[in-house]
Parts: sequence; C-alpha cells; structure tokens
Amino acid sequence: MKQATNALESAASLIPQGAACAVLCKAVVLVVSLLGFAAQSVAECRITMRWDDDAPYFFPQLGHVAGIDADISREIMQRMGCNLSLVKLPWARALVELREGRIDMVSGAHRTPEREKYAYYASTVPTVSPNLLFIRRSDRAEFRFSGLREVLDSGFRLGAQINVSYSEEYSALVQDSRYRGNIEYTSRRDSLWRMLALNRIDGVIADKLTAMHEIQALGLSDRITHSSMVVSNKKAHYIFSKESVSPEFVADFDRALEAMQNDGTYSAIVHRYVCPSCRDMPD
Repeated sequence: MKQATNALESAASLIPQGAACAVLCKAVVLVVSLLGFAAQSVAECRITMRWDDDAPYFFPQLGHVAGIDADISREIMQRMGCNLSLVKLPWARALVELREGRIDMVSGAHRTPEREKYAYYASTVPTVSPNLLFIRRSDRAEFRFSGLREVLDSGFRLGAQINVSYSEEYSALVQDSRYRGNIEYTSRRDSLWRMLALNRIDGVIADKLTAMHEIQALGLSDRITHSSMVVSNKKAHYIFSKESVSPEFVADFDRALEAMQNDGTYSAIVHRYVCPSCRDMPD
C-alpha cells in the first residue's frame, strides 16, 4: 500500500496541482473501494447449518458442537474461506427453514423429488454409512441369513426403536402380524445394546458409524459386532437452500469435500470419533 501511494504521488508531481488532486483523489477512492469490496466478499461468506443431537455426527462437547459432520463442515468452510454457524433444529423444522432460505445447509439428507424442488444436492457424497444388523460376537460364526424376512422366520428376536424405519423391507415386515412377537421395541438405542449384550434380544439394526460410536462408549465392543447383513445402503447428501446459496457455491463445496477425501482429512475426522481399533467393522 505504501509503495502504491508513493507511485501515485510521483505521478501527481508531473501534473498541474488541481488536476493532480483530482487524479490522486480518484485513485485513493478506487483503492479504498477495492479493499472494501474484498473485505465485504469475505464477510459475506457466512453459512448457517443445521445440527441436532445425533452422535457421532453432531453432539455438544465442552461448550461447542463436535462430531463427524460438524468437523467436516468446518474444514470445508475454512478451505472455502467462509464462516460457519451451527443452529440446533429438529429434522422436520430444519427442512422448512432450508426451503425458506433461513438456513443454508443440511447434512445427511436422502434424495427425494420433494427436496429437489427447493434444495441443491452436493454431487460429492461422504462415505456411506449403511444400516447394518448387529449381533453378539459369539453368534457371528453361525450367522447365515441374507434378509430380514429369513431372520424373523427363524424366531430371531430383533430389537428396534419406536417409530424408526430402517428400510422398505423392514417397514413392510413390521405390518405383518406373524412377526409381531419377534420384535422388541424401545425408545432408546442404548437400551437395545444392553439388551443384546444380556441375551434378551438377538440383534439390533443401526447406522454403522452411530453403532460403532455407541458400542464403544458403552464398553461393549468385545461383545457386539456387525453381521454380514446390510439392511439398507442409501446415500446421504449435503443439501443447500436454493433461496440462499448459488450453484457455484455448491460446486466449490464439492471440490473441497472431494479434496478432503483424497488427502486423508475426511478419514482422519471420522476416526477421531469412531475408534479405528474397533475390530471387524467394515470400511
């Protein structure tokens, strides 16, 4: 800046005083305007994202929001030169706020025709975390089932959360009166893990990363593991409000997320919350 000012002053000495004043003033205004525009561009990149209690993706820790999605999103925003604000909202409310442009970004969204009307979908998809059937380690060697109907027909005691749909097949089977005696419902998944460890049920369906986090936290990694059965494997995307975010921003987001996957940052964040030493968990 000092060198630019000196250059302007030198040029001004070759111009009559009145003209020099006009030229110098215009130059100063131009420089200040450019600096102000640059500062404004940085300040305007402020993104608001939804979160809610859903470990290991989001959870409160020591006065701030931690978790896989929280840290990945912060890293992407940092690489893009943006500021990130997290707002706690339940899922249904978050989609309304996104549609109206009052928040900018939501993670973990499945693709639906309705959401495509008001949201852009990131093309780069984070590592898919499927719903798996978890069982006791002592039962794994004998597990030979390939589908939920076959599992329930065997008399298998399945633990499930109330009002949760794990897959289309699951939703259809729970309506079949023949299987009502096979399913034990509870509102809390931590209760299901304890019931499984105590042999009160035979299996629990859960998101892979969520299960790994919870089983580790309960000290049950040596007693519970995943089976070979993938119950569902839908991709979950980042989505962005069409009211507040441009397609160019989404393209930049995709490039930043892909770069994190390629340089190992994404994997490092996942293993920050999901113990890499937990045995036999699928990639």
